[in-house]
Amino acid sequence: MNTIKKKLLIYGATGYTGKIIAARAKELNLDFEIAAREEDKIKVLAGELNVPYHVFNVEDEKGWEQALGGKFVLINAAGPFQFTAKQAMNACLRAGVHYLDISAELDTYQLAESLDNEAKTAGIQLISGAGLFVSYDALAVHLSKLVEEPQALKVGFRHYGGFSKGSIVSSKNIADLGILVRKNGKITENPNAKSKVFSFGEEEIECIPTPLGGILLTYKSTGIPNIEEYFSLKLPALGIPDITAENLPDGPTEEERASGRNGLSAEMTGKNGEVVKAYIDAPSGYVLTPLSVAATANRILNNDFKIGYQSPGSAYGEDILKDIPDLFLHDL
Repeated sequence: MNTIKKKLLIYGATGYTGKIIAARAKELNLDFEIAAREEDKIKVLAGELNVPYHVFNVEDEKGWEQALGGKFVLINAAGPFQFTAKQAMNACLRAGVHYLDISAELDTYQLAESLDNEAKTAGIQLISGAGLFVSYDALAVHLSKLVEEPQALKVGFRHYGGFSKGSIVSSKNIADLGILVRKNGKITENPNAKSKVFSFGEEEIECIPTPLGGILLTYKSTGIPNIEEYFSLKLPALGIPDITAENLPDGPTEEERASGRNGLSAEMTGKNGEVVKAYIDAPSGYVLTPLSVAATANRILNNDFKIGYQSPGSAYGEDILKDIPDLFLHDL
């Protein structure tokens, strides 16, 4: 594995979230390059950021080889990840480059999990879901320390800010899975799942059952045998786009992103029945994701990583929260 240059590559940098990630990398003064499929878009962005760029399709192994040369970590921001994660992960395995993506798709988490041995052989850390799930996982790890032998976790996610085009496509993949939960250590469908009210500080919100990914990632982080997940959406008052319209915008405007906040609320039950609760108050989704994945990449660039398949929580626990600005953890 190359350890001489601590350089980052952002693939999918011209996408809605990719642009915000690249801007955050610039803010952190990271040494990075960008890559995408379309030369006209990536050339303009590279000029704005004053960074080198690469143009290649996700299937182009030679393109990956050239772009990953001299790199230490990749952020794959090119969703839907069912079409990009496998190729990008394999490229990182071949090149010995640490892998991150911002996927919310359970299939890509399972793919990363299946590549554990290959990642260990390559000497790289492999994390799928290093966006919103960084704080989600950290919250679960935090609560798991407060009870004896954690047995059950319930998490409610209040999303603010609407969706990008890529997220809408990904959400369809999630919806097709049904209501999945982790029960006695096994992933199973819960056809009779009911909504649940979670506390987000001064606000109590009813959330509906939705498989969010903690049934894989947080199970990796904590080993908690029973995990249920819930979701609630708050849209900006500035306008709700018609997701069926052909002229759907790329994503929420900067004004919309800044006008509300995300929330994560969780309750943990220990072996003796003790229940502890906490919530996270965080920036809206398309602010939080770039802050989170850039913080994770920065850790790796500073030689803070564990080889093999990891979740955000198994790699960094709750400590990573201090690297994400404007985020607050509150015990209830």
